[in-house]
Amino acid sequence: MQVAGSVAAERLRLNVFGHAYVGVGAVVIVVLFYLAIAAQRQLIAEQDQLRYQEVTMHAPAQVQQHAAQSGMQRVIPSRFVTGQEVAVDLSAAVGASPVDTTPLWLRAVAVIANTVAGTRDVMASTKK
Repeated sequence: MQVAGSVAAERLRLNVFGHAYVGVGAVVIVVLFYLAIAAQRQLIAEQDQLRYQEVTMHAPAQVQQHAAQSGMQRVIPSRFVTGQEVAVDLSAAVGASPVDTTPLWLRAVAVIANTVAGTRDVMASTKK
């Protein structure tokens, strides 16, 4: 009986230590999960802060301030480039032949020169 009692006592002692180890292991796991969640929250907060800093650095007012600090100035344009008028008749029908702007007297001289000399390429404007 003593042998059976000592074996039972020894098992009970190991069982108590086993419960203690399981309890300590559970506490360690809970602490590790807590530390992981806290670290993740801190990293998310730092990432949000960096995003905010990046956005504010590229804001128009910030860019203008940095430019002024480096000696740049915004120049307001004092004059604009003048354009040339385009000789296009916007009221003419689409596909209509271009209007001949050759003076009438020059066309008359070209007709006479064409009939007398027999040339057809005196003026390109008489050719149609």
